[in-house]
Parts: sequence; C-alpha cells; structure tokens
Amino acid sequence: MKIDETYLTDEEKLIVQKLKNEMYSALTVDHIRFYKKEIEQIVSQAKRRQQFIDKCIKKSIAF
Repeated sequence: MKIDETYLTDEEKLIVQKLKNEMYSALTVDHIRFYKKEIEQIVSQAKRRQQFIDKCIKKSIAF
C-alpha cells in the first residue's frame, strides 16, 4: 500500500507505519480493511489540516 506522506507529521508517519505493519499481519480481510480505513483517515485529516494552514497563510498575506 503506497500512501502520500507529504502532509503527515513525524508522529503521524510512525502511527501509519505501525498500522501498516499490523495490516500485513492481520488475520482477516475485515482487519485489513479496518487498518486501511484508519490510515486513510489519518492521511485525510493531515491533508485537511494543510489546506486550512494554506488558507490561513493566504488570508494573512492578503492583508
């Protein structure tokens, strides 16, 4: 599974790596889906955080 770690903090990268390791040793497909969903949520939140930061920076530059 390849994910874009561009927006992840160091702590988030560690969590994602641990979730990947757990996913590889999962016993059922449901477990794999759970870990994948968790990883996707972390990445999604990191992207939203970056969009918010970019938006705030643009607003501060405009003033």
